[in-house]
Amino acid sequence: MPRLWSNRLVAAALLTVPPAFSQAPGFRITYGVRIFERVAGATRALATGAVSGPEDTALRLAVRTDTVEVDALLDVFPDPDTVTLSGAFYTRRRAGRSDRDLALWEVDSYRRTVRFAWGRATRLYPFGSGSAAGSRALWLEITVNREFVGGETRPDEAFTLLDSAASTAVGIEAVVRPRRASVRLTLVRGDSTSAPQHLDMVPDTPGQRVRFVLGRREARTLDVTLTRPDPPLSGRDSALASDADVLCLRVVDPALGGSSPAWVRCGRLNNVARRASLSDRDTLVATFAWPTAR
Repeated sequence: MPRLWSNRLVAAALLTVPPAFSQAPGFRITYGVRIFERVAGATRALATGAVSGPEDTALRLAVRTDTVEVDALLDVFPDPDTVTLSGAFYTRRRAGRSDRDLALWEVDSYRRTVRFAWGRATRLYPFGSGSAAGSRALWLEITVNREFVGGETRPDEAFTLLDSAASTAVGIEAVVRPRRASVRLTLVRGDSTSAPQHLDMVPDTPGQRVRFVLGRREARTLDVTLTRPDPPLSGRDSALASDADVLCLRVVDPALGGSSPAWVRCGRLNNVARRASLSDRDTLVATFAWPTAR
């Protein structure tokens, strides 16, 4: 299946690890995305969107039709006057049906890079250029801008569908590995619930000791540590950073000494409460969220 950026395509290159950007005060990256479709010579805009965040923010892209699926992760390598946009792409294209009438898919993966000026648009043809795709073509115009910000930043997304009748589904998502997380912990014992404990935690650093009080006489102390999950087993999930916003809470009861088991509960930074059963009477409720921008 043909796949092109534009006539400014740079030869295929392996993705390298970007510099260790900080989510502290510094630059904020914004990806602007506009989706167009041309059918029988007529061009129409399907959707527009933007993804922004700290300078290490990447853009996850998904494009779906009835016959083709494209998933990509795009990230940037900044220079003073230009930016290099690098992408890992995974495609599934319907190739027919088997003798048992099951769908057959052709699977492909590739990497591409392109360099252009800050604020200038470059085109991405996920299904191939118009000349290669026949009378129907779809492309994305992507711009990358950056601005200096005086405080810590968190990722943000916006997407507007301009043509609700379009048969092509497009999704964009900000991807950034958090340097810090806001963790809310509550201990539940029977009908009693402790006051919530709000922690500002950094992954893979020494843990914190937290004391939960239930009623007037009952209390329990726990050691909590924030870690990152094990790397994905799938090369596709790893390339697309499917676990980027996932963190794990490791809980140990110091009162039990070396015999204390370690309870581990993982989750995304999406403000969804997750429960970890510590015993037949105690349940720890944990919520992970992005820290407040400041």
